[in-house]
Amino acid sequence: MQIDTGYPDPESQAPFGRKNLGNALLAFSVPIPAVACAAWLYHWFPAGRIPPSLPWADVSDADQFAAYLLGHPIIAANVFYFVFVDLAFYAISLVQRSSWLIDLFWTLLPVLLAGFYFAHPFAVSNPLRVVLAGTPLLIWSLRLTGNYFRRESWRFGLREDWRYAKMRADRPHFWFEQFFVVQLAQHGMLIGLSLPFYSVAFHSDAVGGWDYLACAGALLGIAVAGTADNQLDRFMRGNEARVRRGEPPIVLLETGIWRYSRHPNYFGEQLFWWSTAVFGIALGQPWVAIGTAYNSCVLAGVTIMTERRMLAVPRRAAAYAEYRRRTSVWLPWPPKHPERRNRTAS
Repeated sequence: MQIDTGYPDPESQAPFGRKNLGNALLAFSVPIPAVACAAWLYHWFPAGRIPPSLPWADVSDADQFAAYLLGHPIIAANVFYFVFVDLAFYAISLVQRSSWLIDLFWTLLPVLLAGFYFAHPFAVSNPLRVVLAGTPLLIWSLRLTGNYFRRESWRFGLREDWRYAKMRADRPHFWFEQFFVVQLAQHGMLIGLSLPFYSVAFHSDAVGGWDYLACAGALLGIAVAGTADNQLDRFMRGNEARVRRGEPPIVLLETGIWRYSRHPNYFGEQLFWWSTAVFGIALGQPWVAIGTAYNSCVLAGVTIMTERRMLAVPRRAAAYAEYRRRTSVWLPWPPKHPERRNRTAS
């Protein structure tokens, strides 16, 4: 089944209609229980009187469970994520028959997870390192959230990711499968990607050159991804205008940064997250990069899916095959041969 992946028709969901306003209220409400429970956990015991954590096998009451979660911040983050994202978002998706919430909160959950670590009662972070790691994260989140709403015509829940929409259309039991292929898969990526902020929160080492390099790399990644997304947005809107004028659309974006990479937005994202992982690696915790590596593997699979979709459209298959032949996949690199520009669909 061919799933529409262009810009949606905003008229299909009125900005002040029941669906859009209901989804907006839902989006603003779903983080509240998690934030409230985290604050409750952090204030469970009086300041300075948190008991030592017992082994899990010895936990037998609420106080010991709270002490266990406080003594194991990563486990606590996973517990909160499972309850308030995996289970809650899954239940909502069953009712709405759409997993759009995880698309929106992909850009917000890393900020919430970083805040969970930074606000922890046992956190001993270096304030400057928090700024160097946290500032790019906030910029990343604001940019990507804005790009999401721009792509979705500033609507809430207008559609879900095209990959999940295709699975939903093709698989009769996707209502069950999605808990694993959407909720748990995203759980691993988002918890994993946020692990470097755990390192930042629980280490007070002096800031060094690697921290500044990590911050610079993260900002560069944001700039590359932002440039790619802006160029793609102009291309898409330009094609919409051509169609309205009765002109054939240009079949491929192969100018600007897209001349040097078939997926420069993916490259920018990878540069951001691998630079973020450097904060943890430099603090002597290279294991925090496991989530970054997992995300890279998933994105490699997404790249393959995206390219197959591009080649499956007859009017652009030949042009995209030629584009693939001469253009780097992720890393921006000079093309192998002079490109053919401004090809239009017949």
